[in-house]
Amino acid sequence: MSITQVEHPTINSASFNPQNRKKGVEAIASSTISQDLQLAIQHQRGNRLTEAEQLYRQVLEKQPNQPDALHGLALLAQQKGEHQSAKEFIRAALQVEPESFKHWFILGNSHQALGEFNQAVDSYQQAVELRPEIAPIYNNLGYALQQLGKWEEAIASYKKAVEIQPDCVEADVNWGNALHAQGKLSPEQQAHYAQLNYKLGLERKKAGDLNNAILYYRQAIGLQPELWEAHYNLGIVMRKKEQLNEAIASYQKALELNPHNWEIYNSLAQIYQSQNNLTEAVSIYRKGLILLNPHYAQAVAANSSSIMQTPPPIPQGEVTVGAYQFPAIPPIADPEKPGPFWTVVIPVYNRTNYLLESLASVLVQWSGAENMEIIVVDNASTPSLFDLVNSIGGGIIHYYQHQQNIGAARNYNAGIALSRGKWVHVLHDDDCVFLGFYSRLQKSLENCPDSVGVACTGFEYFNEKGETITTGEILSFYTERGIMQDWLPRIGICGLVTVPAVVIRRTTHERLGGYHPELTEIAEWEIFKRYASFYDWWYEPGILARYREHTQKLTPQNWVSGQLAEVIRRAIEISETYLPVEQQAEITAKARRHNFNYCLKRAAIPLKAGNLTGALRVLQEAAKIDSSPQALAKLFAWLTQNDASPLREAIICEVFNL
Repeated sequence: MSITQVEHPTINSASFNPQNRKKGVEAIASSTISQDLQLAIQHQRGNRLTEAEQLYRQVLEKQPNQPDALHGLALLAQQKGEHQSAKEFIRAALQVEPESFKHWFILGNSHQALGEFNQAVDSYQQAVELRPEIAPIYNNLGYALQQLGKWEEAIASYKKAVEIQPDCVEADVNWGNALHAQGKLSPEQQAHYAQLNYKLGLERKKAGDLNNAILYYRQAIGLQPELWEAHYNLGIVMRKKEQLNEAIASYQKALELNPHNWEIYNSLAQIYQSQNNLTEAVSIYRKGLILLNPHYAQAVAANSSSIMQTPPPIPQGEVTVGAYQFPAIPPIADPEKPGPFWTVVIPVYNRTNYLLESLASVLVQWSGAENMEIIVVDNASTPSLFDLVNSIGGGIIHYYQHQQNIGAARNYNAGIALSRGKWVHVLHDDDCVFLGFYSRLQKSLENCPDSVGVACTGFEYFNEKGETITTGEILSFYTERGIMQDWLPRIGICGLVTVPAVVIRRTTHERLGGYHPELTEIAEWEIFKRYASFYDWWYEPGILARYREHTQKLTPQNWVSGQLAEVIRRAIEISETYLPVEQQAEITAKARRHNFNYCLKRAAIPLKAGNLTGALRVLQEAAKIDSSPQALAKLFAWLTQNDASPLREAIICEVFNL
């Protein structure tokens, strides 16, 4: 259970009425204070706490006892967990406005947070005397009384809150929890209040209030121990708080209650994966896969194992598209032999942190060898990752290992060349897909027009802890199932979709070639532009794929060296030669403008890393991307910033050969 928080203060314009003050300078100062307070409140509501605090203190410099500024600082202190400071600020406000119920309410909350329940009761009662019609005051008063063991008074206070405001869920829940503590709830009422506690836990988790979320989940479990959702979400919150043993216990209990939920297995295994306890992670994944996927269970029962193979020689060739050559993807050998609908290609190299999670997300959807083949292509890892892959995908996954590293793009192309599926999905070893990714796409693609050469889904970015960061940009443009309209003018400007969300018809690869081996991380943007220039794309709605952002990505290092700016420029130059004639000029011009700004914003990355050569390279490439007067004016303006002074000096030395 938790106490209700007060809203941000509302500024009383009457206190700033020039008619009540001296004219002239004082009226202007009053107006400035009012503006500063309003702006501070906006910052506070936007969680820009530093900016809000600066403005509140700026007001106090002009008017040391300004009550709204003191009130705002008290709220800020509470947000930061500095409850003693909050008490001091709000007591100062009460010296000016002793009849303000808001000040008494905040003071009660501060006492409550510090465990000073008698003082909290006194403060809330003062607030009640001033504003007896405000339900949250009674809710918080009831909670303080409950902590003092005054159950009947607490229940009466909760009841009063609900009478005043029937939709005051917090008071209703606290009332039910108090009755439960006294053994006064029927089983039906317990189930009702368990659900209310659970829903409030979800709300507090979404708001980032993890401590109160934990309290609500535990209260829900106390009322209804078999509520698996509460155990599962308690595990999620405990993991966010880095209390991993408690998270494991909660997930295990959730599995006992609901052993057929894949997300619980996945969440539990992720913890063991993060602890590098891969043996336990494999055990959890295998248990869930055997129970939930009969195709997997049958393969495991056969006690079969994968075989480590060296990729067979792949015919080398090139496909010319526009003015450039790309690696050829050969047709399927023995085309008369029926192939599966899907080939999932998982390129790997050394990294084990997330590989099990990636593999498991595919294996749980594996629908038998006749419909899906899974290929892991190891780019000469040392040591080999075969044993780890075989521990979860033995007898199902085809494992190929190169004798020497051939580069990421060539490794992707090797996997595609080995594929026999009608549609190919390349999945990075640190990304994953949600349940339904393959089945939903297959249902649409089996009947889509031949003009469709690529398909994609909505996706989200997530971090090293498995937490969602944001949704993918593509969701801003497409929500309906079907052929994506106006896709080329969008993907031609910048990358709007990530590799794990994309599947490609194998014949598209055969006609237009594979990944360009010299474009490093921009290779996917270039290939998506190339394919969109000649084929329709299909969109399958819903967030069905996840792309991981983490410290092991190579992008920051490529910005430090300046390399990424160069490959962006080359990707634009390459695509300009094969874009449709009628769209070529417009798309290229927009791509140049967009990516000039993109590079200019990231020129600070090598600069902060102390790599002046890398920063200079970024600026040089940005100027090659867009050399228009407008772009160059932006570049020169950027160089006038204080942070850019080392780079200015380096440019002067180079230009004048100093």
